[in-house]
Amino acid sequence: MRRFVYMQQYVRPEATRVSDGVVIRLKHYEVDPELMGQQFDQQDMPAWDTLRIVDDRNDHLNWMHEHFADETLVAGQEAELHLGAGQPSGEPYPTLSEVSARHPKPILPY
Repeated sequence: MRRFVYMQQYVRPEATRVSDGVVIRLKHYEVDPELMGQQFDQQDMPAWDTLRIVDDRNDHLNWMHEHFADETLVAGQEAELHLGAGQPSGEPYPTLSEVSARHPKPILPY
């Protein structure tokens, strides 16, 4: 059993600014709370609850990919419909990037 210590849970760690309106805190990107506070009232949330929400979101996305995504399309490739079926495109093969998420293998044009 873990002991709840108010100062450890409700004092948020310092955020690192990534760009205008985006910060990293607890190893995750988030909208700058000062920017959000202009439009919406902010509520105090313990650090463990933030981490729980982020982890649950990642679990949900991984489950959706495992059950519904048979393939991953590679964005930024030019259309090859004019080449007809089974003809090589003549472009060099793209390289696979290493990703930490458990996504299906991408469809590559070769």
